[in-house]
Amino acid sequence: MKLISTITTALLTATIAITAQAHGPTPRKTDESVLIKTSPEAMWKKLSAACNIATWHPDVAKCEIINDTQHKITLKNGKSITEEIDEIAEADLTISYRLEGDIDVEALPISSLNGRIRLKAEDGGVRVTWIARYYRAFTGNEPPEGQDDEAAQTAIDQFVKTGLANLAATSQ
Repeated sequence: MKLISTITTALLTATIAITAQAHGPTPRKTDESVLIKTSPEAMWKKLSAACNIATWHPDVAKCEIINDTQHKITLKNGKSITEEIDEIAEADLTISYRLEGDIDVEALPISSLNGRIRLKAEDGGVRVTWIARYYRAFTGNEPPEGQDDEAAQTAIDQFVKTGLANLAATSQ
């Protein structure tokens, strides 16, 4: 009986070890905010206008409206992504969007992304919070360099931080 217990314990330990190494990408997140000395109304007008990201984000070369909810965003590196607007909630001053489908890994090294930009009046200005949840570009095990968790985290962190910094610089 002790032998069966020992074998069972060994098999369970081996199974757990193998399972722990055989997983795909882990969810990543970027949460950043900036306080901007302007009114929430002025900031809402700037952020909620279709394709206006091209006027304030330094990494965006142009933005084209595809339809009521989709925009084609061309980055300065010449690569494009398609943004799907899920909700523009003026009452909450929140914009929710996602990037899915065939995302060019040279544009952003991710496979999918859900994002939200939220505004809140604070200290005579407006706090702009940009939240993104995403997965790396390579969704299997053993991602190649540039399509791993670190590349995804670095790219999205940089995109969000650069965007917020320039939004603040062009809005105060």
